[in-house]
Amino acid sequence: MHRDQYLGTTSSATMNHVVGDFVDWLARNLNNTSLFTHGYTDRRNDTLWKCQGLQDACARYQWRHKGAHDVPPGTDLTSNCAALSALSSALHSSINMANDQAAFSAAADVMRWGGVEAGNIRWLSINIDNLAQTLASTAAALTRGDLTEQILVSSDLRFNAGMTKVYSLLVDDFIIYDSRVAAALGWIVVKYCREKQLSSVPAELAFPWAPSKEGPHAKSPKNRNPSQAGFSFPRLIAGAHHAEWNLKASWILAAALARAPASDFAASSAVPALRQLEAALFMIGYDLPRDGSNAQAKLTTPPMPGDGWIECYTAARGNKFHYLIDDGGIQLHGGRRYPIKVINKMLNILREVSGSTPFPLANSATKVRAGESAFGIGNAYYEATDKKGNPPDASALAAVLQDMGALHFTPGCRNAWSINTEVFSSKGLIDITALITREIERLDDL
Repeated sequence: MHRDQYLGTTSSATMNHVVGDFVDWLARNLNNTSLFTHGYTDRRNDTLWKCQGLQDACARYQWRHKGAHDVPPGTDLTSNCAALSALSSALHSSINMANDQAAFSAAADVMRWGGVEAGNIRWLSINIDNLAQTLASTAAALTRGDLTEQILVSSDLRFNAGMTKVYSLLVDDFIIYDSRVAAALGWIVVKYCREKQLSSVPAELAFPWAPSKEGPHAKSPKNRNPSQAGFSFPRLIAGAHHAEWNLKASWILAAALARAPASDFAASSAVPALRQLEAALFMIGYDLPRDGSNAQAKLTTPPMPGDGWIECYTAARGNKFHYLIDDGGIQLHGGRRYPIKVINKMLNILREVSGSTPFPLANSATKVRAGESAFGIGNAYYEATDKKGNPPDASALAAVLQDMGALHFTPGCRNAWSINTEVFSSKGLIDITALITREIERLDDL
């Protein structure tokens, strides 16, 4: 299916008249201050956020970013768009030069801006060979707007909450389709369905949703499921499914803006109209109302990867796994857990024995238990668990601690690991608690 077919703007697309009708309805209501009122409690500061319409939601945009290149950190939309402009320039430059290392650096910077480093930067590093071409080819396919293109339906397509940010900077009129934007789009579709007295959500408008990132054990989880009684939406699946709906959402929003030139979303030199509308959805989708049929807390037990679980890869072999961070430590999908007490003890052993000298992973189960292994993370973990832990389990823990910034990893070196001295003071005992707290707070932003 091509863009024009989906939007119902070609003679062969009469089957998709519902999409065209929705676009017209949204265009008429972009300035509606009563239809799109919303409010929730911001978990980061326990304050009430509310808006009177989409433009007001955009005006009340606030999201902390780390800065990029010469753009300092900030929180407002203008600052974020300045950072995105700088990131976009770096991405385009790296692709034009076909420079894989530059493409890695530029894409990694996007992940840092978006707070989605975990898993994504590691994947970029594993797939750095031909990365510039991979990004260029995928961006070109998205630009052509044909959902049947091989690259967009391939099982190898990397497309998730991190990559949508990258491609939004490489493809014109392509929004960031994350869990917050997806939630708000579904919320709007429900309003459309009710006004049109539909009995269910049309398949063409069933925007898939994804859970918030704080995990299934949060005391007050945010709801990103827009489903209401009688109106249901599917779950978002990374890869081709995500790319397909990212395109559809982008097409609809861009078309609605084009059909409403007098809307409050006037393009400016600092913030394009589509980015303003995306920002409004981002703010609204932070937390949606519940009616008993859409409680995000009611998840599969045990939760599946994606329900707040963070993707990660071991450094040595690139094995994929998923983890959660909570105020007690780190949990792997499947049941394994690393308590803060064990993590702290392991890091202090590493520093006590190695000082500022890099150390290896060295986590062979037989060698560590027999006392035949060189000292490394495996030994320290084994000692930290009072010799009850399995040394190979240190591999996943080391990867998570690298994601968090507690450990540095230098590929290609035997002694590839070191403690991040910029995070931990050289005086006193190492305590991971502050990093754990920071990660939990960061996930509340997503």
